Amino acid sequence: MRVLIVTGDLRVGGAEKTALELVRSMEGGGRWFTVAALRGRGPMGSEFISAGARLHENVAPRRFQPQAPLRLRRIIRDGGIETVIVLDPLRNGLFHALAASSLSFPRPARICWCHAWPGGQAGNFAPALRDYLRTGLLDVVVCVSRAQRRRLVEAGLPRRRLVVIPNGIDLERFAAPKPSSLPLPSGKRIIVQVANAMPDKDFPTLLAAVAALAGRRSDFHLLLVGRGTDGPEMTQAVTEAGLKDLATLAGPRDDVAGILARAAVFVLSSARETFGLAVLEAMAAGVPVVATNLPALAELICQGRDGLLVGPGDPAALAGALELLLDDEPLANRLRQAARRRAAEFSSARMAGRFERLLRLLARRK
Repeated sequence: MRVLIVTGDLRVGGAEKTALELVRSMEGGGRWFTVAALRGRGPMGSEFISAGARLHENVAPRRFQPQAPLRLRRIIRDGGIETVIVLDPLRNGLFHALAASSLSFPRPARICWCHAWPGGQAGNFAPALRDYLRTGLLDVVVCVSRAQRRRLVEAGLPRRRLVVIPNGIDLERFAAPKPSSLPLPSGKRIIVQVANAMPDKDFPTLLAAVAALAGRRSDFHLLLVGRGTDGPEMTQAVTEAGLKDLATLAGPRDDVAGILARAAVFVLSSARETFGLAVLEAMAAGVPVVATNLPALAELICQGRDGLLVGPGDPAALAGALELLLDDEPLANRLRQAARRRAAEFSSARMAGRFERLLRLLARRK
């Protein structure tokens, strides 16, 4: 079984991290992976290579790249690729990958592994997916949550061509993490959010909630981890919220598991989520979670049992839930234990098993 994963770039992101887990779980035993990145180099490249994948970079460094389908076709031909998985509905990347596979013989199976929410920061990509499915250029769309599939069905995609495979993580890595070297203030309880600085993550609501909390107590410290959280815009937003001395802006980190081990509370203030990988990682680490009550996150968290859910865009409710977990240690301990049990249902091995069944089914159909 030879699989090509096409991704936009090799920066750290939820979709890329999940794809890496898939390669780690499935590589070997008659399965081989190739990864083709449309643009530049990134920190994930070496990790894919370490996992056993062959890597091709800069396949389409510019948005309009007529040679890209031919380059991908060559990768498919030379690698004997049987299945092409496009990681998210990339603007021209999905077209390039589907065009390349259509030019190949024998034609590989084609999957869009969709981690994006229609109408969110990825734009309204549903019409393009619908057209690709109808014309036969695309075989299947893999959704990461039932909520995402419902939204795509509402947008006109055929339900029978949408398969739900929840994301999975390496549970052992979060249960017994390597210590983090990130310097943090001693004597403070750490509230951490792991999220790239993007509009869908709704950082303004988080900063407003933490500012309200800071008006009542000083025994905590906010830690922001993710791409862009150490940039000038976030620095300015934190300063304007009066949190300059109460927050650490860590940027992207490769020791998230170790950071979570030091956290008192995990928070996610998103306005949109298709799955909530960072929430799952926090649950696996045994960190009590406060998150927004979105359909996809409600699939991970049962309110009051596995974590606390608050309405999106509500700083007062978010601050109240954070304070509750800081003050109610018995509740926090119950949530820690329940979160670990719930996270155990989302292992990378289970995700890989579902993918393998799908790949074999598509191979039989071909």
